[in-house]
Amino acid sequence: MSAPLAQLGTHPEGELAEGPLSAIRPWPLDTPGGRFYAEWDGDTPTTRDGQLIFFFQFLKAGGRWEQLMANCPIHYSGNRGSGAHNVMGTILLSILAGHWRYAHINSIRVDAINPPLLGMQQTVSEDTVRRAIRRIPEETGMNWPRKEVLDCIAPALELPWILDIDTTVKPLYGHQQGAEIGYNPRKPGRPSHIYHSYFVANLRISLGVEVLPGKQHAAAGGMPGLWQTLNALPRSRWPTFGRGDCGYGSEKVMREFEERRLPYLFKQRHTPKVKDLIRDCMRFGHQWQDTGDGWQAMEATLKLHGWTQERRVVLVRENPAQAPVGKQGRRRRNHQDLPNTDGDGWELGTTSCALEWKDRCSSHFLGRAGVSNAIDATALS
Repeated sequence: MSAPLAQLGTHPEGELAEGPLSAIRPWPLDTPGGRFYAEWDGDTPTTRDGQLIFFFQFLKAGGRWEQLMANCPIHYSGNRGSGAHNVMGTILLSILAGHWRYAHINSIRVDAINPPLLGMQQTVSEDTVRRAIRRIPEETGMNWPRKEVLDCIAPALELPWILDIDTTVKPLYGHQQGAEIGYNPRKPGRPSHIYHSYFVANLRISLGVEVLPGKQHAAAGGMPGLWQTLNALPRSRWPTFGRGDCGYGSEKVMREFEERRLPYLFKQRHTPKVKDLIRDCMRFGHQWQDTGDGWQAMEATLKLHGWTQERRVVLVRENPAQAPVGKQGRRRRNHQDLPNTDGDGWELGTTSCALEWKDRCSSHFLGRAGVSNAIDATALS
């Protein structure tokens, strides 16, 4: 018999002795292409593509690759077709390699290791990928990946979450469909696309991006794509509220949110009426409430020209002692002419808000800046 059980402690002291990596036996990994065995070799140089087998195991375990191919609109007939698996597998390998142009696909055609992991017979050329994508109807090609993305992240949307929406200008070089000369602050006169992006706040999860011609930079232009995305989700998975910059603080956008009973938090431009409201509220210093981190907030009502009704707004201001100064002072507006602006002045902001006061509108207002990096990264990819 083996050693007595009494000699085997439940929690042994110390750590297990680690042997060399070469002594570790290969372990099985189930991928879309079947079962493969992986092992560590400390003496052989590796590339970044050598770790893809673990990602393919994830695709197999979650059934994502099988579902993607089952709903794929690319179909071939006959024994001379390239095959949907080969085409989509080539696209996936190219994306994982960091490619962003069709011409880059040719660099992975020499890969003989990763294609079998996806169940591919071979990789295909860039021309084959172009022809396959061109055969997909536009509406089908938009709905298919949108549905797959929502299916991947839908379980996480059961928890309360915030929707961040924004528009980004993507300058273009060359001749591309929809390239128009429109609003382009960084490169005036350069044709561009407009990205209307929808993100899950703080998680950098993209619900979708609507790519529109350069002249359709207005925030309202991306609303049809947003509602199409949200309508594909049950109401229980809708966001707690939507959040956007001053481009979304218009009558048209706010009415669409109100008709769907979806709360919102949008910045407002400092128009003359907004400035008058700020000037009036600054006189009531005792009514401003502390919201933490040196910020104060105050509720009011406002009806701008073109609005069909009076709406609730929340004014926020930063403590003068913590307001930006020096090199950072350029992002602060000059409010020295307002009442009760002692010291270095206040950093002020105005939002149209359909949230309750207890929801800390000021903290949500400040959190809006966190999504800018994710949106810029989308435009540059």
